[in-house]
Amino acid sequence: MWLYSISKFFEHPYREDLWAKINFVASVLINVTLWGALYFKLHSLSYLSELGQISLHYNIYFGIDNIGPWYNVFIIPLLGLIIIILNNVLAYIFFLQEKTISYLFIFSQTIIQVILFAAGIFVILLNI
Repeated sequence: MWLYSISKFFEHPYREDLWAKINFVASVLINVTLWGALYFKLHSLSYLSELGQISLHYNIYFGIDNIGPWYNVFIIPLLGLIIIILNNVLAYIFFLQEKTISYLFIFSQTIIQVILFAAGIFVILLNI
């Protein structure tokens, strides 16, 4: 019985949809690039600053308002990874009933990844 349900998973039309594949690959590439950029740019800066603290958030009204260890910056790509997983699961569930909602989940994950990538780049620029 469970072997039948596993084969149904791999034969689902969502897995063969071109837009789902393109957006999934683009989202994962953006997320992996963000992980790498944050690690390679901010890991070396943690040794230069006092106690390994870096600026994590900047506000135009108050300036730098959040300082912490360099590895706290990985909350940004971790949030992106959770969004990729959640949106793909929801798109998979809704694909046969309502393709419009499924495509909304698929496209929104790529847009969110671009926004999170910009946020990560701004954190890097804040600390350089």
